[in-house]
Amino acid sequence: LTVAAAIDAGVVNENSVVNTSSPMYWGRFKINDFHNYGPSLSVRNVIIKSSNVGTAHIAQRLGGTRQKAFLESLGLLEATPVELSEAPSGRPLLPTKWGEIQSMTISYGHGMSTSPVHLATAYASIVNGGTRVRPTLLKQTGRTLGPQVMKPETSATMRSFLRDVVLKGTATFAQVPGYDVGGKTGSADKPRPHGGYYKDKVLATFAGAFPMHDPQYVFVVTLDEGYEVVNGKAFRTAGWTAVPVTAEIIRRIGPLLGIRPEVEVAEGDAVREAAKHD
Repeated sequence: LTVAAAIDAGVVNENSVVNTSSPMYWGRFKINDFHNYGPSLSVRNVIIKSSNVGTAHIAQRLGGTRQKAFLESLGLLEATPVELSEAPSGRPLLPTKWGEIQSMTISYGHGMSTSPVHLATAYASIVNGGTRVRPTLLKQTGRTLGPQVMKPETSATMRSFLRDVVLKGTATFAQVPGYDVGGKTGSADKPRPHGGYYKDKVLATFAGAFPMHDPQYVFVVTLDEGYEVVNGKAFRTAGWTAVPVTAEIIRRIGPLLGIRPEVEVAEGDAVREAAKHD
């Protein structure tokens, strides 16, 4: 979300080079990446590889004021706006101070807590051309367009980023033939009740939309302490847990939603098919 804000503000573009030297230090705080991605990445590759360090540097360029305003425009700072009596109590957990380090940690998914409805709403706005979406449990007679919260060009760039995450990034297990899935992974160490974080417990989330060339549905899948064992080793990040679950969900519900998989035709087959009609 911070990257979308930075692109929309003109602070960076998809080819801007970002420092990804890890670890990154800010006072007594240290920010790490899951892998060593080298000294720099393009903004596109920061998203594809899910670089915390790169995202934190982008947040520094954007600044906390613009970051907060962008998240507010997406509805992420207000109570859950759905027709439930419990909804007003579903307020995001926000930092008491929105300084530089808070802005940096928020940029890669720490430092604030929102509901899955908030996240799904934000992703809907990001992929639909940049108009605000207000969630509802009531059947609508037509699409209600909210205010423009980002440029259509920014939305198109973000759709491209999210698709690349699935094609060659941290969510390759989300590939479902014919369904053009796109999304972003998030893996956070689970907080302990009295402070600190567990070393072996992860909250893994995969959020995105499909089909990305014309988004119809957004999804948010979160697994609490999920893991996948491969060759005796437990993998807990979203790419191994929430992502394959999402792929199976889409594979099963896509036909029920009336979205038919689009079959890509190989070049040779296309030539032969065209020859039939000559």
